[in-house]
Amino acid sequence: MPERVMKYGGVKFRNLVPPVKINRFVNQLAPDQKDSLFEIAGELSDAGMIEILNERTQSTIDQDTVDTQTPNAGGNTEEVQESNRHL
Repeated sequence: MPERVMKYGGVKFRNLVPPVKINRFVNQLAPDQKDSLFEIAGELSDAGMIEILNERTQSTIDQDTVDTQTPNAGGNTEEVQESNRHL
């Protein structure tokens, strides 16, 4: 299965089971086990449903995921101009 990146966790992972099984698993978790994506990712990893790649620590820093971000070009195929945002 393809690699994914959790947008708000900055963690690269690979599904080891189909997404429908992951959804069912997350839905049955107790509310205190799904307070954050950090906790959910840990539960999924512990259950063997996802593999966290490169042993990356979880982060909310955008700079950690620059290599996997895609600019929102509004469907344009033209080259996107650089923003003034400093990383």
